[in-house]
Amino acid sequence: MGKKGKKKKGGPGAAGIPLSVQEEFTFMSLQVETLERELQVKAAHAEEAMRSEMEVRAKVDQMEEDFKSEQSTTFAVTADMARQYKALQEELIYKINSLETQLTEQKEELDITNHELEQLILDKNEDIEDKDKQISQLNERMNEMSQEFANMLSETLELMRTQIGEKLKDTTDSEANRAEFATRLQDYSQKAYNAVSVNSRAITEGRGDKSDGPAALKD
Repeated sequence: MGKKGKKKKGGPGAAGIPLSVQEEFTFMSLQVETLERELQVKAAHAEEAMRSEMEVRAKVDQMEEDFKSEQSTTFAVTADMARQYKALQEELIYKINSLETQLTEQKEELDITNHELEQLILDKNEDIEDKDKQISQLNERMNEMSQEFANMLSETLELMRTQIGEKLKDTTDSEANRAEFATRLQDYSQKAYNAVSVNSRAITEGRGDKSDGPAALKD
């Protein structure tokens, strides 16, 4: 291009007429102005491009800072949530273990209480059976004594009637007095026998009522 410029240097004139110094200076001045304008335009474009680049870089830097800040905030929130979750998990595990321990202790206490209750019921039933046996033996003995007393009373009354009858024969009392005395003796004998019989029945019925009580307790 330098060679072509040199060819143009003497060629602006018509038919290869060389330019004068003034014309050549004017021509070169115009070229310089043109180049300066182009340089200014290019410098303005370059400045605009540089400014845009700086703005983009500033935006990129700001976005990077925002990203780092958001990342740091996210990490902090995530770490805090992880700590809270871990603390809550540990608390729940502690509560679960505590409740399981309480449940186990209550089950053991319930088993011990049930065993003690069963043993108490067994001892009570044995005690009731023993008392029932004693009551039954005492009732049997009382019945025997009542029967013996009835027999003794009957024999005694019969003996008294015989002896009194013999004595009445030796007396001079009338037949009506002897009959009245015999009737009174008979009434007395019957009342005594009835008293012994009623007493025996009362004892037997009382034993039956008491025997119902232990059965109800056993149920």
